[in-house]
Amino acid sequence: MRPWLFGALALGALGLHIAGASAEDLRDQPLAQIQQLADAGRADAQRELGIRYGQGTGLAQNYSSARSWSSKAASQGDPWAMRIMGLIYLNGLGVEADRWRAVDYFKRSAEAGDLNAQYNLAVIYYQGEITGQSYDKALTWYKRSADQGNTMAQHNLGLMLANGVGTSTDRVEAYKWFMLSGSDDAIAATTEMQAIAPRMSKTEIAQAQERAELWRANMESVP
Repeated sequence: MRPWLFGALALGALGLHIAGASAEDLRDQPLAQIQQLADAGRADAQRELGIRYGQGTGLAQNYSSARSWSSKAASQGDPWAMRIMGLIYLNGLGVEADRWRAVDYFKRSAEAGDLNAQYNLAVIYYQGEITGQSYDKALTWYKRSADQGNTMAQHNLGLMLANGVGTSTDRVEAYKWFMLSGSDDAIAATTEMQAIAPRMSKTEIAQAQERAELWRANMESVP
């Protein structure tokens, strides 16, 4: 997990996430090659160079350079880079903080399919300090992120469903998402499952388990 700008999971706090490998993940490539590719206009290399400047990996940490390279990649439509730009403006790293601009970048990244930007956007809507609180939008983005395998989104979606926040209570679906989130934090998932299990029948728990297994099977079948 890449540490730059990563925050703790909490339903009412903004747990920012910058992890996520992909086919364009160049983190293991040498810096000289990344620089050459970035200079040639490769968006994935520009984004990787931005991350390295932000982390100070193999070169001096420089948020201004991180923003410059990430911006180049974001302008080419790179979802990961757009999420990084959102984090930069949200936290005022090498630039004056601009929360509205941060939200705009998160939205663009989330709509392009980035599961971690979707999670960040869901937390922003749930918290409501920047955009105004919208449990409906939070639920929507948690669901989209959870469907792609973000375990923090799965956990938070489970909490909303278990407590009927922004939606009707659905303990079967909540239990399912807690089960799935346990692949990352077994203790937290177990705690929540134990909390709602007494209010569920054995049949409902079995249904939740079946749904979780079906979700896993579907994810494994995705190329």
